[in-house]
Amino acid sequence: VTIKEAFASPDAPILFPRIINRTLREAAEPEALITPLLSTVRLGKGRSMEFPAVNAIQAAEIPEGQEYPEQALAFAKQIEGKVSKKGVKIVFTEEVIQDSLWDIVGLHVRAAGRAMARLKEQIALARFAGAATVVFDNDNGGVDDTTGLGYAGTANLTMTWDDVVDMAAVLMAENHVATDFIVHPLMWSIFLKNEAFHGPDGANYQGARERKLGSKEGVVNSTAPLGLNVLVSPFVSFTAKSGATPAKSDVFLIDRSEVGVMLVKDDMSTDEW
Repeated sequence: VTIKEAFASPDAPILFPRIINRTLREAAEPEALITPLLSTVRLGKGRSMEFPAVNAIQAAEIPEGQEYPEQALAFAKQIEGKVSKKGVKIVFTEEVIQDSLWDIVGLHVRAAGRAMARLKEQIALARFAGAATVVFDNDNGGVDDTTGLGYAGTANLTMTWDDVVDMAAVLMAENHVATDFIVHPLMWSIFLKNEAFHGPDGANYQGARERKLGSKEGVVNSTAPLGLNVLVSPFVSFTAKSGATPAKSDVFLIDRSEVGVMLVKDDMSTDEW
């Protein structure tokens, strides 16, 4: 079947969108790292939903013969979530149609699916940055800087595992358990190679070079200390070094059971063929 013959077929308006939609989803699935962490809520009618923000109910120990203390949820505020339309348009040249280059069509469709997945990941991580509790901020004039040291033993605004422990403590104080560490690939590389530390006698040591990555002090595969799972995503915000300005990036520590909600009104589909 040529592309021209398919265009003339009465089945084309039904079959083509189904094939394209399936190809879009298959291409998008391997690209997603962050959005699978979100709970999906499907909207029926309308384009927005309000989520009530409430406090917690406290249980108590009841002495024998005493009444149960009555509890009620206090609604603090309403958070509104809205859906918006995302998409991409792909076009084919007359030569592709004339020569029936189905492989070229499939290549474009798969690329479109991956583009949609990347956009979803970028939006999710932008929402993470806006909603997260900031523990370290190296742009805050030295008030909340990370504690990494350079070869000379001076602070260089890099990150250490001690900083991760502090982040985990903040998360645990909010009754959450730290499960996943989300970081940009280049920042993950800098993080793992931040191996110099200042010894108590004033000498400099290359600690990580003297440790094997398979040892108790090292890092094995993608698992970090505290039993954290490392998610390395190229869509995490990252600014490269420019002159005297150091490279910087967001680093997230999350509880994957309490991340957020993704509103879905319609799945990926073909708008027009």
